Amino acid sequence: MAGLVLLLWGLLWLSPSERTLGQIVKLVYLHGALVRASLVLFAISLPVNLIGLFSRQLAWLTWGKALTWTAIIIWLSHTLFSMVTTYAAWGLFIAWYEPRTRFTFLLAGVAIIVIIVAYVVADDRFSALVFALVGGMTLGLLPHLGFIQHPLDPIGTSPSNAIRWFYATIWVTSLAIGGLLALWQQGTMKAHKTAPQSEY
Repeated sequence: MAGLVLLLWGLLWLSPSERTLGQIVKLVYLHGALVRASLVLFAISLPVNLIGLFSRQLAWLTWGKALTWTAIIIWLSHTLFSMVTTYAAWGLFIAWYEPRTRFTFLLAGVAIIVIIVAYVVADDRFSALVFALVGGMTLGLLPHLGFIQHPLDPIGTSPSNAIRWFYATIWVTSLAIGGLLALWQQGTMKAHKTAPQSEY
């Protein structure tokens, strides 16, 4: 994990600047990578939680919860980091007029509430259901959000091969960090579930 984090920062340090944004574009690289890494984990968690909901097998339930928690952790990190990126690029911390900005903070709030409710209810089947709903809502709504100032895909449409290559590598590294975090969480949850309970 530490090695991947160092690799991520190294890639950001070495990544090329851009003619309009200059070095600020490096914040955009990480901003976009965190969003996409979180969405991939939400996409994987959705079928896993649905299978866990109906099968109720320990492996599916713990993996569904671990993947969702990791997706939410990365999304919350992206939400906080987006304020830094927005201020650096546009001169304000939160661009409320942007549909994607409103959705970012809405999902962050919903995710926190869902985690708290799932923790209080403490039922694996209920957790799988609400986590599947969060994943489905995220994947279902995001493609239909409009744009005002936020460009659709500035990096993917860049004529620079170096920019596209560095961004892809930063995204894959961010996703790998998320995968390791999910793996660690799944192992912790599984150990907790299978640990013998004291009679005292």
